[in-house]
Amino acid sequence: MKYLKISFLLCLVMALAAFQCEDMSPNEMVDCIDPNNKYKDVACLMIYDPVCGCDQKTYGNSCEAQRAGVKSFTKGTCE
Repeated sequence: MKYLKISFLLCLVMALAAFQCEDMSPNEMVDCIDPNNKYKDVACLMIYDPVCGCDQKTYGNSCEAQRAGVKSFTKGTCE
């Protein structure tokens, strides 16, 4: 139960923090995904609030993007 509360708070914080994706070079795109992602096992709420990851994929919300290892994202769907 304690893990669920921590996961919820972590996802809430992630949902409130949106990072701006700038134009990225190919080398920076490689750095877009964190290979040592410590959030990969976090449970995310099923709230649709889309974000566009620096990998140009749309995620259902910021928690899902973080869980996928995306280092930065913007609010809204990818175009």
